[in-house]
Amino acid sequence: MTLAPAVAVVLTGGTARRMGGVDKTALDVGGRPVLDRLLLALGDVPVVVVGPPRDVPRGVLWAREDPPGGGPFAGVAAGVAVGAAAHPRARVVVVVAGDQPFAGDVVPSLRDALERSDADAAVAAGPDGRPQPLLAAYRLSAVRDVLADAPDGRPARHLLTGLRTVVVAVDERTTLDVDDPAALAAARDAALRPRSAPTP
Repeated sequence: MTLAPAVAVVLTGGTARRMGGVDKTALDVGGRPVLDRLLLALGDVPVVVVGPPRDVPRGVLWAREDPPGGGPFAGVAAGVAVGAAAHPRARVVVVVAGDQPFAGDVVPSLRDALERSDADAAVAAGPDGRPQPLLAAYRLSAVRDVLADAPDGRPARHLLTGLRTVVVAVDERTTLDVDDPAALAAARDAALRPRSAPTP
C-alpha cells in the first residue's frame, strides 16, 4: 500500500520540572541523545521540530509556539503550520513527543492504520490502554480544524476533540517518555536490550 504523503511534528519545548529543568531530549540513551535517536528512526519522513534549534543528525525545519511555553497543543499548531507550508502535498501529520526515544519505530504502523481506516487519527496506546495524542498520525485536514480554536494553554488530549480514532496497541518501550530519573534509567536499560519480537 502506498501511504499518503506525511510530515512529522516533534515537540521538544517542555519544562522538564521532574528532571531538574534539564533538556530531556539531550540526555544520552544508548550512546545518542534522545532527540537524535527519535529523529533517525523517523526515516525519510520530513520533520518539523518545535522548540529551540540545536544540532541534530538530519535535516529538519524548526518552529516555535507563540508565545513560547504555550503547551503541547500550541506546539502542534505551530509545527503543523510550518510543516504544511513547506510540504503542501502532505495529507497526514505524525505527532511525536521529543522525549520518547523509541517512538519512531511505530510511525509506519500508525500511518498504515490510518490509511486502512476511515478514522481521522490513528493513536498509539501502551499496555495501560490510554490513547497517546502525542504519538499519533492525524489526517491533516481533520487536525487543522481542531487546531484552529485558540491553541495557547490547551492540553494535548484536546487534539483528539471530535475526531474519529483508531487505536494502535504498542509495547511499553514504545510509549516510554524520559520525564523523570526512573524513566531515564528504564530507557537506558531498554536501549541495551534487543527489541522483543511482536506476539502473533
